[in-house]
Amino acid sequence: MSQENVDLIRRLNTAFNAGEDHVIADHVAPDAELTDHMPLPDVAGSVRGEEVRTVLAAWREGFKGFEANVVEYVDRGDFVVCVTNWRFVSRDEGVEMEWNGAEAWQVRDGKVVWGQAGFRDKEAALEAVELRD
Repeated sequence: MSQENVDLIRRLNTAFNAGEDHVIADHVAPDAELTDHMPLPDVAGSVRGEEVRTVLAAWREGFKGFEANVVEYVDRGDFVVCVTNWRFVSRDEGVEMEWNGAEAWQVRDGKVVWGQAGFRDKEAALEAVELRD
């Protein structure tokens, strides 16, 4: 089952980069929890359920270009950790920025039920998985 979870997160990353938020929403459980350790100003750092869409929309509105290039998927059974190179292009000045970090996702029955984003590195994301597990 864990390879299926990695494949799901890989598909969701592809959908994210394509701006297909509806695909992501279809694979997020109604009561899913998301914590962003680097939230945008005026955007909640922790959300549940439908509020996940609000956070995605806020990130898209804040940047003209916004993409996540996962360089490593770490399979931890129900959990998948992604080591990611984020690329942002500011909406106002077109300034390009890159940031390397990690995210952790928990999948149950083909749906994301928990996620945390904005970790400084893979080790921090794995630590969060250990605490959750």
